[in-house]
Amino acid sequence: MNMNIMDMMDRTQKGFERRLRTFQIVAMALLIVLVGRLWQLQVMRGDYFKSRSTANRIAVVPVSAPRGLMVDRNGEVLVTSRMAHTVSAMPQEFQDRQSEVELLSRLLGMTSEEIEAKIEGQTQGKYGVPYQPARLLEDAPAEIVMRISEHRVDLPGVIIEEEPYRSYPHGMLAGAIIGYVGQISQDELKQLGDRGYRGRDRIGKTGLEREFEEYLRGQDGITQIEVDSLSRPRGTVGFTEPVGGATLVLTIDARVQRAAEEALRSQLASLAAGKYKNARAGAAVAIDPRTGEILALASEPGYDPGWFVPKISEENWRRVSTGVSALFNRAVSGAYPPGSTFKPFTAMAALESGQVSLDERFLCTPSVSSRYFGKKCSAWSSGRTHGNQNLAQGMANSCNVVFYELGRRLTADQMAAMAKAFGLSYPTGLRYTPPESTGAVPDSATREFMPGERLSYAIGQQVTVTPLQMAAAYGGIAMRGSICTPHLVRQVVTPEGSVVAESEPELARSADLSKKTWDFLHASLTEVTRTGTAAWAFSGFPIPTAGKTGTAQSPPGDSHAWFAGWAPASDPEIVVAVLIEQGGGGGTAAAPVARAIMEAYFGSKLAGAEQSGGQAADEDSFPLD
Repeated sequence: MNMNIMDMMDRTQKGFERRLRTFQIVAMALLIVLVGRLWQLQVMRGDYFKSRSTANRIAVVPVSAPRGLMVDRNGEVLVTSRMAHTVSAMPQEFQDRQSEVELLSRLLGMTSEEIEAKIEGQTQGKYGVPYQPARLLEDAPAEIVMRISEHRVDLPGVIIEEEPYRSYPHGMLAGAIIGYVGQISQDELKQLGDRGYRGRDRIGKTGLEREFEEYLRGQDGITQIEVDSLSRPRGTVGFTEPVGGATLVLTIDARVQRAAEEALRSQLASLAAGKYKNARAGAAVAIDPRTGEILALASEPGYDPGWFVPKISEENWRRVSTGVSALFNRAVSGAYPPGSTFKPFTAMAALESGQVSLDERFLCTPSVSSRYFGKKCSAWSSGRTHGNQNLAQGMANSCNVVFYELGRRLTADQMAAMAKAFGLSYPTGLRYTPPESTGAVPDSATREFMPGERLSYAIGQQVTVTPLQMAAAYGGIAMRGSICTPHLVRQVVTPEGSVVAESEPELARSADLSKKTWDFLHASLTEVTRTGTAAWAFSGFPIPTAGKTGTAQSPPGDSHAWFAGWAPASDPEIVVAVLIEQGGGGGTAAAPVARAIMEAYFGSKLAGAEQSGGQAADEDSFPLD
């Protein structure tokens, strides 16, 4: 009996020891796993989890950086920034959200739904930040700021921020070049969210503001705010100053730009008050052909970019968008038939292919109309003819018959090839948003041309070009073949003074013509302003000028008026192209605007300036195009 009890006790003891050893092994294994995991978390991935912990505890709120300046080539400020107040909301701080939103609605003159929508749009979603102040009213008037301040106790979730806003010291000046800034859209956020943009950011929308956004934007500062697990702010723990955007030093000369805009505006008003009631829009481009620097680029009607700060009013939106749109940059995006400003390219094609000689004579009378499918010369409408003339005289007088004959001899491909050699139908390469129009110079690969259509082609009625393209192409004629890429920005300079980008003259293309052709072009186009269709507009102008007028049919409306040319004729410094939509004759409508631009560039003080200073004249009293 005792023996059995001893055996049982012995077996129990051994079982206990086995279980103890098993427990010890399991405990040791768990301890090893625990130590290993702790080593992995604290040593191997310690930095990672530390940053995660900090991120959960510290919220980073951006402080808007002022956008960079824009100055003209002489340092005159065209665009800057000013500080103004913004009323913002931090919804986590609301104590009674409904009552506070209702109070805000009364103070701000907004509906409760509008306020909630603004808060949701900036604090929720992929690019929203919960602890970030949501802008409710930007550039708030002083009286509203005072109202909010008086109710500060009743609005614990509302703050008044001081932020930079765009400012335009010269109003509408260069508005078409500058573009405007606005609140970033959802589509833009999808494209730019990975570059650090958020729902409350402002961004360039058009023009240089958009094209050079990466430089102008600057670097936002940050305020580090300690938040709890519900993203509620508990205090500020750090602050980093914002860094302003870079300055754009433009190629624009503010004096020449102002002259271009004022001359266009004045001429349009005169034309509309007279015979050409629909002359309500136009464009002008001035380029230094030696470098490609754009001295002026005007599009009328224009607008003040300040109208969009912080948000355009309904009245101003109707002003820029109804009727003749002010948001459409006609100098860059408008494609028009060039009319007789295309004739130099036809003459080049004929001379270079041997289809005409400089001594050949052409008869301009109504008796030859049947030879040209009933087409007429513009001089016949006033009871005049050009009689017998050579190619140079035909260019100076802009005689259609001379160029109908060249169009009869040439193919569309020959004329197109010459125009394309000077960049027509191609982008000029200008950095600008939206992208420039390319116009159209069709050839046989595009369509089939009937014989009568080739005659129209020769006088610029089958093609379309932009004023910018025409300025660049005439720059090529002025420089005897060298065509530089047009540009609007000389330098990009950081706030510290470092140049981070700089434009150098860039040869876009080169046209190779014989000396005989170049000499003909320069001599005949100089004669246009001396005795030809632009003689009235340039009467008394002391600097020899070369150029060509154009009157481009645009049925059912009136013809578009063109002038393109350069000065000085023998040593080009400036090329100007002017377009007046439905303005009639190029010599009476467009050429005076070009003269006003050249006067501003050269600073000429002319006794006869008042005679031709942009006022429209009766085209029947002067040489016709």
